[in-house]
This record gives sequence, C-alpha cells and structure tokens, in this order.
Amino acid sequence: MKIIVDIQKNAEKLKNSYVALGTFDGVHRGHRVLINGAIEKARKNNGISVVYTFLNHPLSIIAPERVPKMINTLDEKLRLLEEMGVDYVVLQTFDEEYAKTTKDEFIDKILLGYLGAKEIFVGFNYTFAERGSGNVEYLREVAPKKGFKLNEIPAIEHKGQILSSTLIRKLILEGKVEEANMYLGRPFFISGEVEHGKKLGRVLGFPTANLKVVNKVYPPFGIFGGTVSIEGEDEKYNAVVNIGRNPTLKPGELSVEVHILDFNRDIYGKKIDVSIERHLRDEKKFNSMEELRQGIKNDVENWRKISNRK
Repeated sequence: MKIIVDIQKNAEKLKNSYVALGTFDGVHRGHRVLINGAIEKARKNNGISVVYTFLNHPLSIIAPERVPKMINTLDEKLRLLEEMGVDYVVLQTFDEEYAKTTKDEFIDKILLGYLGAKEIFVGFNYTFAERGSGNVEYLREVAPKKGFKLNEIPAIEHKGQILSSTLIRKLILEGKVEEANMYLGRPFFISGEVEHGKKLGRVLGFPTANLKVVNKVYPPFGIFGGTVSIEGEDEKYNAVVNIGRNPTLKPGELSVEVHILDFNRDIYGKKIDVSIERHLRDEKKFNSMEELRQGIKNDVENWRKISNRK
C-alpha cells in the first residue's frame, strides 16, 4: 500500500482509480462495504483502489472545540486499510485553504485531475467542499456529465440504530464494548509500544505490559477481558486489561496495563495490539496489596471462564 500526503503537492497523478471517500474513523462494517466496493471494482477493471481521507479531522480547523477523540490513531487506521488490500491511501491535510475548496473544484481538480477517478464510493450522508456544500445528491446530478460513476452505499441499520463512527464512539465511552465491537465488525483495540512500568505487577505475581496512553477514545476506567497480538507474531494471547488511574498502585496516573495469561517473555519495546472484548468490572480501590492480588486473581479466573480459553 502506498501513502500519499497532500496529493496536490505531489508530483504523482493517479489514473484509472476507484476511490472511496470519507473520514473512516474506526474502519467499521459500513466503511468496509464501501472500501471493499472500490477494491473489487479496481481489481475487476485492472485499476487501482484509492482511499481518500484526512490527515487531521476537519473539525480541528472548522470548530476545534468539537473535535472528537478518534476510535483509531492514524497508524491504526492505515494498518487496517492495508490489511484490507487498498492500493493507495491519500491523506489530505485539512487547513483553512482547503476548507475554501468549492464542490466543482473538488470534483474537477482533485477527484478527476489528481485522483483520476473512474468511479467513486461514498456513504449515503457524505458531504464535501466548502461548508459541506457538496453532497450525494449533487454527485448524482453531475457524475454522468463529468464522466465518472457514483456508487452510493446506503445506511446500515441494526435494531433501529444507524451504523456510524459517532455511535461506536458513544458506545465505547459508555463502556458498551461488546455492542461497539458488533458495529465495528471486530474488537476495538489499543496499540502501542510496551514501556517499562514500576514492575509492581510482577511483585504481585501478575506481570503487566504497560502501554503509553495516546489521544484516542477509551472505555470508562475498569477491568476488561481481551486478547493481545504481538508485532510479527500470528498467535493471539488471552489477557486481562486495566484501563484507568489505578487507584491502588499509581494514584492519579493514567495507565493501560495488560496482564497476558500464561505468558512469561520479555516484550519491552515491542508493539502490541490489545483487543478489548468484554467489560469485567469497574475500577476499584483495594485496601491492601493482598486484597489487590486476590482481586486480580479473581479477574483472571473470571475471564478464563467467560472466554473459555484455558
């Protein structure tokens, strides 16, 4: 997969491309229908599949106070797109100049000029250009005149809820990770490099991999069951994850601590993905180290039973 930042400043112009347009935070089930449509058409027509998205959230320029925390970091999103088999990802910087792009400039200059779009794939509520003046209805109107095909992906609903990144973000923030995962089509995950902590988990008999907290959405503080995958390895390991301020050991300090079950290797400096599958309990302050040790033991046994992984 090739990544192009700000294609208008790049010497390369794409040709015979099938372009998925959107922010794609979470790369959820709805996004995958749209992106897979572009991939399949590109392969069928000996073209290239392109995801055109943003380097920064448009609200960071339009209304900074309303910028949501993302479901995925940029690195996580790019890895998910690469796994899908996308040929090119074009990352557009959204700045004040770009915000003034008119709908016809976007179509003529970017879509057709720089991206060489034969077909485009958008969600039912897609908007673009200055103040969101472009929409699906407008694309429907101009596509035949300008020589490209529009593929509009309808809303996906479940139990009366329309699938969206906003809905998934809300569910994660409310701690409803199983429901969020159903909409995502895979577990919500946290990725990062394993850092040295205070090694108190090792003293307790439950060593943890500590991850740096980054600017993305997290569930409410608590204990979760999940799995861990280590960069360069295929195996997935069962894990109990503590997300929070750890009131017993590190008062006031944000942390993501992962105890990998039946695992005793040094993975400091390695990148891992931590999939969050089930909320086990809320965060709790224990009165002693012994109480804490027993609490962690109970969490591990509970997750073993739930996950049926021995």
